[in-house]
Amino acid sequence: MSTAEAAEASMAAARDKYRSFLHDEAEKIQWRHGKPPTYDTVNQLFEEGRTKEWPKGSLEETVQNAIKSWEMELTHKTRLQDVKSINPDKFKLIVN
Repeated sequence: MSTAEAAEASMAAARDKYRSFLHDEAEKIQWRHGKPPTYDTVNQLFEEGRTKEWPKGSLEETVQNAIKSWEMELTHKTRLQDVKSINPDKFKLIVN
């Protein structure tokens, strides 16, 4: 296995199954703490405590993963141009 193949296999293993965009172009993104967050413990607690596992590709699973991705991006990415889960030109968040 070449070095490039080993690096690609390592990235595939590191991917988060609930959060899109966590490792996509991670080296180009400005992260709040200098690197992408690790959700291994959070994912384990989520899997142990959940009462329903949605079917693969279902609307429920899509919404669950979209919310987790959105929260991760808004919490850990410092530049709005790095956020992929929303359209920053059209998104508005209003808090009362």
